[in-house]
Amino acid sequence: MLGNNGALMLVDLHAHARPGSGDARMGMAELAREAEALGLEAIAMTDHGTADLDAAREELSARGVTMVPGREVSCDLGHVLVLATDLAWLANLPPRCPLPLPDSWVGPCALVWAHPAGWRLGGALIPPDPSRGAEHLHGVEVLNGERLHQTDGVRLAEQLASSLGLPSCGGSDAHDVRAIGRCLTEVAGATDPAAFIEGLAAGHARPVLSRRWAEVRGYDYVRSDLTPYLR
Repeated sequence: MLGNNGALMLVDLHAHARPGSGDARMGMAELAREAEALGLEAIAMTDHGTADLDAAREELSARGVTMVPGREVSCDLGHVLVLATDLAWLANLPPRCPLPLPDSWVGPCALVWAHPAGWRLGGALIPPDPSRGAEHLHGVEVLNGERLHQTDGVRLAEQLASSLGLPSCGGSDAHDVRAIGRCLTEVAGATDPAAFIEGLAAGHARPVLSRRWAEVRGYDYVRSDLTPYLR
């Protein structure tokens, strides 16, 4: 397992599956099988639309994988990952949400700026603008598996996290099985989703680039901006 004998919790913070995300190329059963095969400890389901998170949790649990509930929503910053234990509250969030979000009805909540080093609107790349709501965030996705190729993207996201005083995070942004588990977030002392979300919100998160994923996929990381994250 990619787990860590209870000292900390490793989570792929950003994943999508059908039907909750129409652009996903896998269903929950495929995602769960691959997560188990990779030895992934936990994964956050962050679909764009409303998904059956109870069913997703059962599917993952049957494979020995913990689910952290979430949604990916749009706002003036771009895309934000909303992590919360309140499934009904998550289901009621619209696809586009102005910040700040309404308080979760029960349980902890944390917001992470997804792939912040530029996002596309009508084909144009919009640079990050923290003045559009970053004061409501709890973390910045520095490692995004689908955008590691983006020139200077990791460096820019790290600088953004540092300037905001927020922890850096990692998520695969998986839309297909091969992407699952590439980038992870660790939170020391967390043993369940609620403690993980609370720890992230308190600033105790760190991004991880999975060496196990690279070995399984036959991928050799040589870039100097990525190798410090390998573990």
